Amino acid sequence: MNADDGSRAPAVHPQPDLEDLARRQSPEEDRLLMVLRSCPVALSVYRGSDHTFVDVNPAFVRLFGWTKEELLGRTTIDLRMVDKDAAAHVRQLLESGAVHEAEVVMRTRDGEPRHVLVGVAAVELRGEPHAITTFTDVTARKIAEERTRASEERYRSLFDYAPDGILVADDNGIYLDANASLCRMLGYAREEMIGMSGKDIVVPVEHVFIDSALIEIKSSPDYKHDWTFRRKDGSTVRAEVIASQMPDGNLLALVRDVTERSRADARFRRLVESNAQGVMFWNASGAITGANDALLRTLGFSREDLAAGRIDLRRISPPEYRHLDRRAREELVMRGVCTPLEKEYIRKDGSRVPVLVGAAAFEDNAKEGICFVLDLTDRKRLEQQLLRTQRLESIGTLAGGIAHDLNNVLAPILLSVELLMDMTDDADARSILQTLDNSARHGASLVQQVLTFARGVQGRRIVMNPLAPLRDLFKVLRDTFPKNIDLQFAPDPNLWSVTGDPTQIHQVFLNLCVNARDAMPAGGTLSVKMASIMLDDTFASTFLEARAGAYVVVTVSDTGVGMSKDVQDRIFEPFYTTKATGSGTGLGLSTSLAIVRSHGGFMHVSSEPERGTTFTVYLPANPKDKPDDEMHRERTRLPRGNGEMILVVDDEEALRVVVKGTLERFGYHVLLASNGVEAVALYAAHRSGIAVVLTDMAMPIMGGVATIAALSAIDPTVKIIGSSGLADGDGIRRAMSAGALQFVQKPYTAEALLEAIRLALETERPPRVGA
Repeated sequence: MNADDGSRAPAVHPQPDLEDLARRQSPEEDRLLMVLRSCPVALSVYRGSDHTFVDVNPAFVRLFGWTKEELLGRTTIDLRMVDKDAAAHVRQLLESGAVHEAEVVMRTRDGEPRHVLVGVAAVELRGEPHAITTFTDVTARKIAEERTRASEERYRSLFDYAPDGILVADDNGIYLDANASLCRMLGYAREEMIGMSGKDIVVPVEHVFIDSALIEIKSSPDYKHDWTFRRKDGSTVRAEVIASQMPDGNLLALVRDVTERSRADARFRRLVESNAQGVMFWNASGAITGANDALLRTLGFSREDLAAGRIDLRRISPPEYRHLDRRAREELVMRGVCTPLEKEYIRKDGSRVPVLVGAAAFEDNAKEGICFVLDLTDRKRLEQQLLRTQRLESIGTLAGGIAHDLNNVLAPILLSVELLMDMTDDADARSILQTLDNSARHGASLVQQVLTFARGVQGRRIVMNPLAPLRDLFKVLRDTFPKNIDLQFAPDPNLWSVTGDPTQIHQVFLNLCVNARDAMPAGGTLSVKMASIMLDDTFASTFLEARAGAYVVVTVSDTGVGMSKDVQDRIFEPFYTTKATGSGTGLGLSTSLAIVRSHGGFMHVSSEPERGTTFTVYLPANPKDKPDDEMHRERTRLPRGNGEMILVVDDEEALRVVVKGTLERFGYHVLLASNGVEAVALYAAHRSGIAVVLTDMAMPIMGGVATIAALSAIDPTVKIIGSSGLADGDGIRRAMSAGALQFVQKPYTAEALLEAIRLALETERPPRVGA
């Protein structure tokens, strides 16, 4: 070879005389040339002085493509077989005087590069230095090495840059390598991971599973399991491990962080197991493959029924809902979810339960899915209660509308009875009149009671003897209850007084007695007892709402059908009733309990089926207060007039006539007007003689407020008493703010009317500002 650059024209050397060479060769040289020509390895001989080829063997010709004649006398540089750097390298090997090998790239006659392992040895031929060179073609090996290197680089890149963790371990589970993703996941350096094992990175509670996992990985090609790993900082990560054994016996594992998936799975499990609503898993054949406890309770089935396949969507869905089920299935096929539908399911006992159902098919298997089932029983009950409440509001509106008329009807009756009682001393007549008076008062109380319940009108609280409303109630009960019911009334005559509304107290015990009557359709005994007691702390602690102190205790007992424990637990719920449809509103006991609680008391019930029921009512008592029971106050010393003129304004003729007679009997002169316009005219004509004006607040043509305003405009010092059959606090306030000095609620008694007039006459009213 020649180390000169190839810019010079290639030197031309004469072809050696081979025959002459052969004649001049020694026997050793002859043997050397014979080996050269017969060796299967490419060999060449070239002259040491000018690096020209002297001889090549056939293997060399086959390797590089030049003929022997083309090579002799020429150099590798001449033929462009090697570049000058390679030629210089070979020359250095020759000049070193030793046998050496070097790998160089040489080109064939066609220019194809070949990787060649070149061996150079210096020899003496014909007294001149020569070099024998061997050429071993290693191109195929180099290509294989390059491919292997590229493959290894690709593997390493895949290993190092894979988004999931990759772990290599020996068959004992000792880690041999770990990629960057796994190191980041666990917080270790690669060097730290090498030499570790599962017990170093798996949470202790899962150590017991490691050995069995290694056995499974070696025996199964599809190992897959979730593990909880402990990071270097002590925190944990949930990961899915997919592993197998490689051909070399080592273990390869793919580690994927599934913390978020596990969290989502846990949240879904918590949703299902929370039983906030029913959850079922279904397949296209209609089978229910899984369900939570809430669904089983809703349908009345057990887990054994579920495991035995006794719950089927087609069996629990009533026929009339098939069109909804068909539409839901079509939506599941088209969209994977269906619009929530309201329907019913058939429970195990044959009863039905209203439900709201939402369904979805799984993305990876459209023939399976999940249903969320919301039990609508309570919602339906609330809807019914809302409807009943709305009806009650309508009743309240109606009651308010007719209360004025009812009170106008009752007012003349009450006043007339009082007049008649003052006009006779006959005992029988007075007894009849007293019955009429009680009935009229009770009617007025019922109107007030309806308004109180339906519209929430607050009753009036006074210090009262609770015996009074109970005594009146029993008089009514004896006249109205069936004769096969024995009424027993045993009150303590020295009862303490209580602070309360007589009408509301009357309503509580009326409800209890009516319920007792209904519980004894074949007759029985209704007993009412009343007593005054002191409750100590020990007794009060047995009742949640009780407080130690003085109470009046009223017990209402019957010998009727009694109640089961389940019924007792619900009797105070609004609208709950055991009576036939149309026979009860379910409001009696809930209203009674509300009234008792509003008075600061509490109620207890005890009952057994077929052994009767006892309600015990505790009302806070006032041992030292004197009762002020207006229902039974003696009508003595009623205030009388002294000839004063009273202008009575009311659109009810009967009431005007009775009021006129009552006032005249008690010493007053009376003028009558049927509406506000007449009242203003009469007052203008008799202004100086009219002492007090009694006016209704709800009249045609000109109402009470307008009438008061017109009269005040005529005479700012006019004394006015307002009156109304509406139990409306706002109406009373409007009357008083318009200028009325007093107000009497219809139906009023003679005592109430005379007292209001007395107070108005005694009031000195200053002129109104701006009048």
